[in-house]
Amino acid sequence: MATIKEVAKYANVSVGTVSNVLNGKTRNEELIRNVEEAIEKLGYRPDANARSLKNTKSKIIGIIVSDVTQRDLGEFLQDLDSRLREKGYGILLKCSRNNILIEKKCIEECIEQCVDGIILYTPLGEKSQRILKENNLPAILITKKRMPDFFGDSIVIDYKDAFEAAMRDFINAGKSKIGLIIEKGLLKNSSLLSTYYDFCADDTLIKVIESSQEQGFLAFFELYSQNPWIDGVIADGDLIAKGIKKALDVLNIRDFSVVAMKESNWIEDAGYFKAQLTVSQKAVSEKAVQRLLDWIEKPNLHENIASVITARYDKYPAVKEGIQKISSDLRFAMYDCSSSRSLLMLTQIYEKECGRKIIFDLFPYNELEALLYQQSEERSSYYDGFLMDITWLEGLVESGIVQNLDDFKSRNPEFFEEFVEGMLKNLGMYVESLYGIPFMSGAQILFYQKDLFENRSLQIRFKRMYGEELVTPKTWAQFNLVAGFFTKKYNRDSPVKYGASIPNGGNVYTTISFLTRLWSYGSRIFDERGNVVINNSNSIAALKSFVESYQYTSGKEMHTWNDIADEFSEGDSAMVILYDSDAGDINNYTKSKVARNLGYALIPGSTSVLGGWSLGLNRYGKNIKDAENFLLWACGNQNQILLPLLGGSTLRKDFYDRSDLENLQPWKALILESYQKSRKREMPEILDESRWKNNIYKSLISREIVRVMDMEISEEEAIKQMEENIKKLVAR
Repeated sequence: MATIKEVAKYANVSVGTVSNVLNGKTRNEELIRNVEEAIEKLGYRPDANARSLKNTKSKIIGIIVSDVTQRDLGEFLQDLDSRLREKGYGILLKCSRNNILIEKKCIEECIEQCVDGIILYTPLGEKSQRILKENNLPAILITKKRMPDFFGDSIVIDYKDAFEAAMRDFINAGKSKIGLIIEKGLLKNSSLLSTYYDFCADDTLIKVIESSQEQGFLAFFELYSQNPWIDGVIADGDLIAKGIKKALDVLNIRDFSVVAMKESNWIEDAGYFKAQLTVSQKAVSEKAVQRLLDWIEKPNLHENIASVITARYDKYPAVKEGIQKISSDLRFAMYDCSSSRSLLMLTQIYEKECGRKIIFDLFPYNELEALLYQQSEERSSYYDGFLMDITWLEGLVESGIVQNLDDFKSRNPEFFEEFVEGMLKNLGMYVESLYGIPFMSGAQILFYQKDLFENRSLQIRFKRMYGEELVTPKTWAQFNLVAGFFTKKYNRDSPVKYGASIPNGGNVYTTISFLTRLWSYGSRIFDERGNVVINNSNSIAALKSFVESYQYTSGKEMHTWNDIADEFSEGDSAMVILYDSDAGDINNYTKSKVARNLGYALIPGSTSVLGGWSLGLNRYGKNIKDAENFLLWACGNQNQILLPLLGGSTLRKDFYDRSDLENLQPWKALILESYQKSRKREMPEILDESRWKNNIYKSLISREIVRVMDMEISEEEAIKQMEENIKKLVAR
């Protein structure tokens, strides 16, 4: 590995100059470029130990786990490494193998390496705790049972409520003989055992083993052989659960109820496990990093506490659940998007069970809207149902084509209680009545190439150029600053061509992108009385900001979210704002060059435009009852994982609390927060002309933005023209 002296020699500068460049203490562009070229050419990396002598910190965190072969721990380590790397820390990983002597040795080795702190995901012995305390080393213990004597912070994973829910479910299903296969460390958790005895007081059904696949296989084999009348089993941990899965296969046992205490993984576990007692390892990792770095970086203010993360009881509903035989083929008019295509693939299952065809006709945005109004005018029964954008609902209901679903709702109350809060009202209701079932998600999220923001050289250069830190933009001024920095036209050293991918052209997507600025700049289109109030200084400032952003784009016309996502996936732009329902493929490494390198955050200004689509029924259709049953299945809990897995989205609230698909859609937890900060597009009162309201967002606003881009008019003139055009529409 090259040394700093070799870098200095190659760049023909002094060692001090190299040090100044590395620490951002010079603004001489020529020197900086020479040193950076030398660093890249020679593959130089600053010596962490040398830095630690100067800084008294190694920037290394010791991580001690019991067994790296456990899937849960693998998920934990992957997320932990990512979070610590973002904060400038590396990790030193040790494995205790559930042995307290090895655990003690692991801690001693971490101390010898001068780690700044330790995270222990392992049973803790008394000698290990003594060593930590004697060295006054910041330490976080992650445990399944409370340890009140631990001197540092602890994170307790509490399975009690989820365990009780699982046992109650067994009993309610008439199953009272429930086996328990647990790792010996969990045997000390008196709360779980007391809960078990409350429902099933039979010690012969308990197996205490070491956590391994082989032990899980053997334990279940013995348990089932000795008690063939057993109703089900609860397994502690991923490895034991895998052993039970193999035993079920070998014994050719089907429809046996297994509940596993492990992180949910639908791909591996559906068909084997009835449910899981699960904890998101990302939540555990986030809490561990937060508490440890608080201690390391603010030692005089840190107070040791015990945090509790509560396990969830996640069920796996059968995908065929609720499918009924139908008398006729069904036909739906759908928006051509990833969510529609994912449902189209999934509907093959429905067709096999119901005995008829479910036909989807896919249309572009404007064509679908025009088609539905045409079908309404003709009172056509050709389609049994259709997909409706959030801004179409009012006009389509007033046109008479949409079937009222109030009676349908009263017959299926539980189904309608399980959508994301506010979505039923925002996507499906008009004048207090239900007309659509929420189907497609619509939360806006900022995505960016993560490595660009973590690159130390780029961070230094950005700080030198603007006097600001290179961070994820939280305001539109920051967004434009960062976008300009990552645009080669304005910064020849940018590693990407463009700062951002943004919709371009006279379309609804351009308007939506502008509205996020308009609202965050404190302006709006209508006031509380419905008066058009867009013509003001804040709107002009918002439009100027928006137009500036186009300087940092490819300049290509892009008329759909898919176009925008595709450009970002090529890796040529640093940032993009997308709806979550259109973002699936950007993290698919077979389709995207930025996959697995994605950062994500709330959009700048935090005022998103609420999106989303609902499925409605044709009032003139001839198969309303059959179509109702299809909607119950299509938008039901049984598809809450399958739809996103196939590239679509879901609005079932249970999905957003589960840990399934966090690797495929790691931004999943951010979606609900985005919804909370989202606003719905305002619609004016236009008697008997509701179908024209959406033109405000489809064309009236975006048309003037395009004219500004083409330098036909100024921003001031564009805002004035928007107001005049909207007033004319409202006055029709």
